[in-house]
Amino acid sequence: MNLHQLLSLEGIKDYNIFWFGADIAADYMNDEGPIVDTLEISKSKPRSENTVYIIMSGINKYKCRYRFAAKLTHVAGNTYSWKRTPIQLDEYAGRMVFYRSSGFSFYNNDVTGVDFKLERLWIDKEERSIATFNNYDEVELSFEQLREIIEGHYDDYYRALSVVKGIYMIIDGNTGKQYIGSAYSDEGIWGRWKSYSETYHGGNLELIKLYEENGEKYFHKFKYIILQILPMRLADKEVIEMESKYKNRFLTREFGLNAN
Repeated sequence: MNLHQLLSLEGIKDYNIFWFGADIAADYMNDEGPIVDTLEISKSKPRSENTVYIIMSGINKYKCRYRFAAKLTHVAGNTYSWKRTPIQLDEYAGRMVFYRSSGFSFYNNDVTGVDFKLERLWIDKEERSIATFNNYDEVELSFEQLREIIEGHYDDYYRALSVVKGIYMIIDGNTGKQYIGSAYSDEGIWGRWKSYSETYHGGNLELIKLYEENGEKYFHKFKYIILQILPMRLADKEVIEMESKYKNRFLTREFGLNAN
């Protein structure tokens, strides 16, 4: 299912799409709608008073989520005021995630609407069982909690974990053995922990062995803890060196789950 098909189901044919980048979306909107009065646009201007604007906020270069629909009113030149207008997709506002293979573009319309493929729905906030993010020192998650945070793409955790590299510990609650790992991908700790929520083992040799020997339920007793956060500007080599120091400190090569 793509965005064009979803809008067609409720008879919306005259529409444009504004995809606000992840780094600026919060400057223009919140969960209630616009937080600024006007927009400056050079393209995708209203074709009529009935033109609907589908407002997206970025997750990364290829993914965005539906926030709300709006209608624009011309003020002067390229300046337009905007006001939220209700549509049926609002039931999933903030939770409906779309993937576009060609990547980010702010200006989009009813022709490119087919490029926005519905990927998933995030968990409704009312179904959330995890306390809001407070600080890095307090992060101590079970596997079920980690999976809920990742699948629900909880903004508070995403904003905190995706902007830092770091060293973390995984504790096997079945045996007490520990694994030390490091995160230095584009999405920092979030990106690394996401791989655990999706695969259980995250590609780690000793964890793969546990997965093959014991299956998925074994990992339900795992715990995930942040040992140290590091700035994204720090070189990957330095992160890995720091990871090695923690392995030596906790003896996780000799008595834990680190194979190297």
